[in-house]
Amino acid sequence: MPSPRALLIASAALFAVFVVGLVVTQPRPRAPSPTLPATTAPSPAPPPPGLTVAASAFSATAAAVGADAIRWGPAGGPALLWRPVVDGRAELTGLVPNTRYVATAGDETVTFTTPAVPPTVSATVAAGALRLDDAPFFPLIAWEECPDRWAADLRDGVTLFAGNPCTNLASLLAATAGRAVVAGTTQDAAGTTGPGLIGWFYPDEADARGYTGRTLASAGPGARFLTLTSHFFPLAAPLPTGRGMYDGLVRRADVVGFDLYPLQELCRPELLPWVYDAQASLRELARPRATFQWIEDRELNCPDAADTVTPATIRVESWLAIAGGATGLGFFPGNWDAAVGNTIRGIAHRVRALLPALVQPPVAIGVTPAVPGVRASGRTFGGAFYVIAVNAGARAASVTLRANELGNRSFDEADRSALVRAHDGALAIALPAMSARIYVAPPQP
Repeated sequence: MPSPRALLIASAALFAVFVVGLVVTQPRPRAPSPTLPATTAPSPAPPPPGLTVAASAFSATAAAVGADAIRWGPAGGPALLWRPVVDGRAELTGLVPNTRYVATAGDETVTFTTPAVPPTVSATVAAGALRLDDAPFFPLIAWEECPDRWAADLRDGVTLFAGNPCTNLASLLAATAGRAVVAGTTQDAAGTTGPGLIGWFYPDEADARGYTGRTLASAGPGARFLTLTSHFFPLAAPLPTGRGMYDGLVRRADVVGFDLYPLQELCRPELLPWVYDAQASLRELARPRATFQWIEDRELNCPDAADTVTPATIRVESWLAIAGGATGLGFFPGNWDAAVGNTIRGIAHRVRALLPALVQPPVAIGVTPAVPGVRASGRTFGGAFYVIAVNAGARAASVTLRANELGNRSFDEADRSALVRAHDGALAIALPAMSARIYVAPPQP
């Protein structure tokens, strides 16, 4: 059944988290800073291994850093990312513009702030994730927001805005310049171009509107975004025309998403785990394209108290989608209140801290006993292993996660700094009702 997006005109779009690359090198004489005169004196001997940032090499896409090994992440939270140095070099990817970072090597620490989004960026897709200027990007999306919402959306972490039904794309591009990117929708003037515009959305819920791969047409150049209903999912009822159109539709897109809304469209809270299951199904259907998922953030069609959307359900749905393989999220409707904005801001903060890990291919993780509401998956990045475990049920659950990658490693629970240890590929954890947990094991020596 079509989601409320077909009935509501809400604002906001996919905020594109534009990532930058960071080049790591062994310590060497530092190049002259652009603000300091160069010297002709002989270079001193290299200092002992440590961490340095060469200002002359720092740009929107790279910085020269020296170290033996790097642990890093956004300032204000735990550093959850690692990158070993190999042959004197390491590459840190997944940096977000306008963000202060902390990098450590041994006992040394440096901080640096990434520049703004450059005026011209190119969007591509590789290995199931959207990339901007070839840097991994995890968009947080809002749909067709009007100008009165833009400042709040930026504050709450939106990185890609989808369309502007109230004024025009030029005003949206000007207002978000340097802080976000934009994709046009069918509400915008076809063929519009401008700095920060990375692509266009096809007609919303194209499957429910009767489109096929042959009849679907984009309104402009760049990355092609497609939103489907949930009827592609084998556990959902098919549309009257069947599921035959999905292969053709998906082939026309670069980035494919869908809406499910178990609370406010299906009115069935017991189907929350379908957020994970349907996302995993879409990932298989859309491979090798990037996938995303719309997350319900307030009441729409189901007024019963059992179906209420809360900060907890928003977090659970978001992490179920990510665990299922989503490399982007959208939040709908866009006119959320302050409490919802605070929840989305928290999700955005955690996404920034884990971004390059989240866009890696999911690693399957078994769950025993098979608790109906529990789902889990893993990611490998920089030698570290990440586990996303979600309990979408109304009761606490004690389960054992099983995967070869768990080995006998020690895992830190990211939100509570609690250590748990896996044994022979099995990790026993306790998940409160309606909760999401992220466990991180650092690289092994």
